[in-house]
Amino acid sequence: MFTIKEATTCFARIDAIAEENLPALDKALRNLSQRHYLPPADRRGRADLYPLHTICALRVLQAASGILSDRWVLDTFARDMQSQPAGPARRVRLDGGERPMSPVEEAVERVREGQTFDFNLHLHRDGRLAFFADWPSDDASAATVADNVFSEVKTKEPVATFTVHASRLIAELLVELGA
Repeated sequence: MFTIKEATTCFARIDAIAEENLPALDKALRNLSQRHYLPPADRRGRADLYPLHTICALRVLQAASGILSDRWVLDTFARDMQSQPAGPARRVRLDGGERPMSPVEEAVERVREGQTFDFNLHLHRDGRLAFFADWPSDDASAATVADNVFSEVKTKEPVATFTVHASRLIAELLVELGA
């Protein structure tokens, strides 16, 4: 579990941010964590504690916020990274069962396996945003069947795509945190 202050220190080391600019980075990360869906898992005194996957989501969101300035778009991106996926996903074992991993949880696992991928946000003509992680399917035969089925469905291409090199950002973070 990590605090925003620990995330600030880590992000600053990765980005080679000068010490005098740490307060601005800390404020920017706190604003992101308070304005967007980045829920803490626990508290230590007055400090919120975030699990590793949420700190990874914060890192990706920080990168996205450099270009995406619309608050609802950033919030959609944050929620989509951390929500239960609608389609196939890797699973986390829990007492008495399992649940699908969120995209950012799966991303951490895939980075640890050495995979590279991007997180994409597609904008469609009707204003709809669609989140997409471009990692390979774990089940190639099922992916082939799905591709064949959906190849018959008429879809409209997005009018714009925003891409974040998520695996690169997460890999840097994992190395810096020793995770």
